[in-house]
Amino acid sequence: MKRLAKQARQKASVSIAQLEMKCAWGCKKNSQGNVSFWKGYKLHLDVTDMGIPVTAVVTGANVHDSQLAIPMEKLTERKIHHLYSLMDAAYDAQDIRTFIEGKGRVAIIDGNKRRSEGARSFDAAEKERFKIRSTVERANSHLKDWLIGGKVYVRGIRKVSFHLMSGVVCLAAVKILQYLVIPQQDADAA
Repeated sequence: MKRLAKQARQKASVSIAQLEMKCAWGCKKNSQGNVSFWKGYKLHLDVTDMGIPVTAVVTGANVHDSQLAIPMEKLTERKIHHLYSLMDAAYDAQDIRTFIEGKGRVAIIDGNKRRSEGARSFDAAEKERFKIRSTVERANSHLKDWLIGGKVYVRGIRKVSFHLMSGVVCLAAVKILQYLVIPQQDADAA
């Protein structure tokens, strides 16, 4: 049985425990097609439409994003009620889509262009909803640019996780202030 199929039946904590947590080499291709490499860890983040972090997991840098989709869906559904799961092409796997749809949610996952069927076409409503997916990219950018910095100079997953999760907590505070507290204060003042 493949890992994603096993994860659908396992507890989230068991699925996450089976992933690589040691310092490792990772790589990612950017939108221009350039590949960047780094040694260390990777922060996987699940956010709301407003960019408020809901679930965050740190793994070794070599763990592919798709390996966290199902466990993070399970962790997120314990915290909030959501109707849509928006994901980029890295998460284009039938096991992920089946899991999400089995929970009664709509899986809006961009098609992986490397597969023979190519990019998935969305209907008008899904296209509009998929635009919100850039929120997670902005949340990651805010973490890197403002809250965490370019490099983390500590060793071990516990120290790295503490450093990264401190940034995630700060991001949550900023987003809650930005979207919930300040608009309410402005409305009360008017």
